[in-house]
Amino acid sequence: MNSQLLNYDHWTSQLDQNSVMASAAELHGLIAGMLSAGVPADSATILPVLYDFLNDGQALNAQLKLSIEQLIGETAKQLADEDYSLQLLVPTDDDAMPERLEALVEWAQSFLVGFAIQQTDLSLVSADVRDAIEQLSEVTHIDIYTEDDASEAENEESYYLVLEHVRLMVLTCFNEVGQKFTISEVASKTLH
Repeated sequence: MNSQLLNYDHWTSQLDQNSVMASAAELHGLIAGMLSAGVPADSATILPVLYDFLNDGQALNAQLKLSIEQLIGETAKQLADEDYSLQLLVPTDDDAMPERLEALVEWAQSFLVGFAIQQTDLSLVSADVRDAIEQLSEVTHIDIYTEDDASEAENEESYYLVLEHVRLMVLTCFNEVGQKFTISEVASKTLH
């Protein structure tokens, strides 16, 4: 796998160079949300939505488009991986905590938007998925600029607990909705 594929700084640079207003976290969250809601990992389906949300409906240059297609494929692979290898495209430990929290909040917000594109009626999904969506919504309300009295180590631990919780909620959505929807789509296409 290309080491740049899930490198936050690399994506930030690529998006900035192409005047895309979205962050790397927003891009990845939107992709993961769509895939978790059952949108097939098909560039022809996903790219037009990304263009609308990230670039005012304008197509992206060929190099960035290719990179995004690779990111779609890798994200789909990680979501479906039985060893729960999903990595969120967020800043590394080297970045300041407010930057990491802001990216995590953006990721969660974009995931929810991506999920809602396909799954507009949450009464049709399981209670576990509704609970996961509710918990992801709570992550979007984290106040990233509030000073607290916790030590740096406590803040790190809290951040990783939230990050891991987000990963698990995303995998719940994908396993309950994304896989079933995609599999049923494939099955119905092969029956006809």
